[in-house]
Amino acid sequence: MWKKSVLALAGGVLATFAANVYAVNWIMIQGTEPPNSKPRFFGAAALTYSNFVGCDRLSGMAKPDGTPDGDLNAGPGLNNGYYVNNCRVGPELENKDSGFNLNALVLGSRGPITDKTNYFITTQFGSNAATYLPMNTDRERIGTLTDASVTFNHIPRARLKVGLFKKPGPEELMQSLKNHNFIYLTDFTRRDQIERFVTGNAKGTKPIPDQGTPVTEAYDADVGRDWGVQFFDAFRIADWQHTYAVMAGNGNGIHQTDNNSEKDLNLYWSSEKDLPGGKGPYKHGIKFYGYHQKGVRNFIKADGTDSEDFDRIRYGVGMKALGKLGGYKQRFAVDLMYADGMVLQSAVTSCTDCPYGGQIQIAAEEGNKARGTTIDYGFYLNKKWQFDARWSRNNLLYETAANTKWSPSDERIITEFAVGTNYHISPKTRLTLNYVFRDSEAPNAVEHSNANIAEVKTQNAENATSTVGDVLGLRIMHFF
Repeated sequence: MWKKSVLALAGGVLATFAANVYAVNWIMIQGTEPPNSKPRFFGAAALTYSNFVGCDRLSGMAKPDGTPDGDLNAGPGLNNGYYVNNCRVGPELENKDSGFNLNALVLGSRGPITDKTNYFITTQFGSNAATYLPMNTDRERIGTLTDASVTFNHIPRARLKVGLFKKPGPEELMQSLKNHNFIYLTDFTRRDQIERFVTGNAKGTKPIPDQGTPVTEAYDADVGRDWGVQFFDAFRIADWQHTYAVMAGNGNGIHQTDNNSEKDLNLYWSSEKDLPGGKGPYKHGIKFYGYHQKGVRNFIKADGTDSEDFDRIRYGVGMKALGKLGGYKQRFAVDLMYADGMVLQSAVTSCTDCPYGGQIQIAAEEGNKARGTTIDYGFYLNKKWQFDARWSRNNLLYETAANTKWSPSDERIITEFAVGTNYHISPKTRLTLNYVFRDSEAPNAVEHSNANIAEVKTQNAENATSTVGDVLGLRIMHFF
């Protein structure tokens, strides 16, 4: 029913917007150059203040035998007294619920090399998953490449892009920083789409057979990108522009080479009703799109002698429109996103986003699923002011694989409603204010042969999810 309701809402809005709207083709914008262009430099800086309003420190967490779990002064891996990770300022994840972060400092260059080749390069010096070890407090590098690609435009209808670049996928990750209307990504995108790479896994306090030695941090992240090759192009049929992309990638972090013999295969298609007016990120049109990503991930077994492979599948569909209605520019978008296998659940103790001083839990087997839904709306009063609202939900592990230790009690329903405004101080500088109402729920009781253990673990889950509060964010961003 929820799928039908979302699709019906999207269809109704599209019918209203059809007179004068516009969207953007990120595959072409980030992979090609317009005629007679020249090499040019660009950059962006973003400073963010976050305050996790209403978040509480963990309390009442207990070990399976019912004894207290300890507190933050008693040693690593004990949870009472800590904020859960999604109530702490990242990427350092120190045990504080407010603070500043220079989350973006980007320098880049793009342009032609010859009349049939072009390049795209960006570097990141901010504090984020590209420069920090994910799930850790340590900064790994001062700066790093986040894009380094060359496109060859020699074959009609089959442009070839090689290097490090964004994987064809959901609009939220494909779009440029300038087009992010909200400070924070949705929970599904943060948790299930952006990938952290680990060598092992855990469930409870012991590793699942064949899933390696338990680990407490990831060694890299993909930040929505991969090293690989991609064939792509756009073509017109009547007044519709269709775009395809087929990418083969390493399926590893942006600082790594391939970690197994398998390659990721990423597929993308969009169809956009092309209307007169606009260009670049503001091109007129109504866009529908879909994508499918599949790869293999590997865990080394605990004895180090062998390894086990697991499929990682992500797919989704969406639409986006931006245009005038009643004399005012307005934006509407819908995304349906799915994850199957390699779903990041939490750390141990039946706790969503508990401190990663414990062991990392990934629902690795195919059949462990998550589902993300996003509805986005924007109202543009004038050139200075815009107002935004976004509802999103992550149904985390709404379905689990048979014959594994994952169970219905691992399901989480994470709902967010973000409201905010963007004030454009100038065409290149803007101030963003967001307030995100958040709710985290563990809907199913833990099942266990020992009733006392079941009760303790159920209470742990309820304790942890109840500590999640809202978040207030203020960001100033400048482009140059």
